[in-house]
Amino acid sequence: MGLLDRIDSPCELKNCTLDELSQLAVELRRCIIDTVSRTGGHLAPSLGTVELTLALHRAFDCPQDKIIWDVGHQSYAHKILTGRREAFSGLRQKGGITGFPKREESVYDSFGTGHSSTSISAALGMATARDIAGEQYRVAAVIGDGALTGGEAFEGLNNAGTLGKDITVILNDNGMSIAPNVGAMSEYLSRFRVAHGYHRAKQDIKSFLKKYPAHRRTCMPHGGTNQGRRAFRARAWQHFYRHGLSIHRPIGWTQHRPLA
Repeated sequence: MGLLDRIDSPCELKNCTLDELSQLAVELRRCIIDTVSRTGGHLAPSLGTVELTLALHRAFDCPQDKIIWDVGHQSYAHKILTGRREAFSGLRQKGGITGFPKREESVYDSFGTGHSSTSISAALGMATARDIAGEQYRVAAVIGDGALTGGEAFEGLNNAGTLGKDITVILNDNGMSIAPNVGAMSEYLSRFRVAHGYHRAKQDIKSFLKKYPAHRRTCMPHGGTNQGRRAFRARAWQHFYRHGLSIHRPIGWTQHRPLA
C-alpha cells in the first residue's frame, strides 16, 4: 500500500513530513498518468499542479476555505486528495466523476468550472458574500497562464483591485496549457520566464534557502539583494500592481525547502 492510499481527506496532509509530501507527489503523478492513459483527459495541466495542490491543501482549511481552479482541468490531484481517489479510476466515464470541479460531486469543489478565466470574478463574489454574512473563511483563485489571457480575468483583476476584498490570486505560470498560448500577455509572461534576471533571482533564492535553519517554517516574498534584479521583478509584475493587487512570490513550498 502506498502513502496515497492512506490519504482520505486533505486535512491529513498537515501531518505529513516533507519527505512524505515528496513521495505523495510521485504517487499522485503516477495515479494521474495511469488513469488518463486509459480514460483520456487533460494530462499536462494536472501534472503541472501536483505540488501546488499539496501546498494549497496544507495552507488552507478546505472545505471551509474555498479554492477555485481555472481552468478546471488542473484539478485532478485536488480530486484525488479530497475523497475521490477510488472514484478517480472512472474519470470522464459514464457514471464516473467529471474532468472538472463540480459542486454536486464534492463539497471541496467550491465552484463549477470548465474552461477559463472565471476564477477571479468568482472568488471576488464569494469574498463579498462572506463579508456581507460576517463569516470567516479564505478564498483562493488558481489561474493558469493561459486562462489569464481571457477578458473576464482582466475584469476580475480590475474589480478586485477596486473593491479591496481579502482574496488570494495564484498565477500558475508553468507553460503547461492544453495548447500553445497566444496573445500579448502570454508573450509577456514567456519573456519573463526565460529572462536572465529571473533565473538569477531563482538561484539567489535557492542559495539563501539552503542556509536557512531546517526547523523554521517560512515563505519568503522574494530573494536576492541586487538592485537591478529588484527593478526587473518590479517591472515584471507591474501589470498586477496597476490593478491594485499586492504581489507575493512564494518559493516552491511553504517550508524552507522546495518540494520538487
